[in-house]
Amino acid sequence: MQSDTEGFQLPKRERNPDDGELDITPMIDVTFLLLAFFVVVSKMDPQASVPLPMASYGQSIPDKNCVTIIVTVDETGQTPNIFLGSSMKDETLVPPGDPEVQEQVIADFVENELSTYPNKDAVLVKGAGDCKTGMIQMVKRGVSQSPLGEQRKVYIGVEEEQ
Repeated sequence: MQSDTEGFQLPKRERNPDDGELDITPMIDVTFLLLAFFVVVSKMDPQASVPLPMASYGQSIPDKNCVTIIVTVDETGQTPNIFLGSSMKDETLVPPGDPEVQEQVIADFVENELSTYPNKDAVLVKGAGDCKTGMIQMVKRGVSQSPLGEQRKVYIGVEEEQ
């Protein structure tokens, strides 16, 4: 027996060229317009302050084994006050001015301290909490200019908020 559907084929439907295609050009245009809008109206502020988390505690370093340099800021908060040694007396203050001259004064101090006291094996930079990173980096550059200072570890301590 033969089935009635045998040899019977459905006619093929002609495809409309617009079927299944979606023109996304307007959507792309809107996306780029939104992107351009947000780029133009967004405020880029590289000086924006970001609250940083408090640092975790490390091992303490004894002052007697280190050459100590103290870094604070002046009233304006822009100029570093660098004190050579563990006291903040006026006679230990590095004269403000040209950073290259300050770096050389720091290098000379570190060289003198390390050659005078051979038991000192590191450099300790104590920074006030409101010191900028660039101020500490300038002190580190001064320490590294000293031949004896570049061979020693440099520890950086920051004043803790109470």
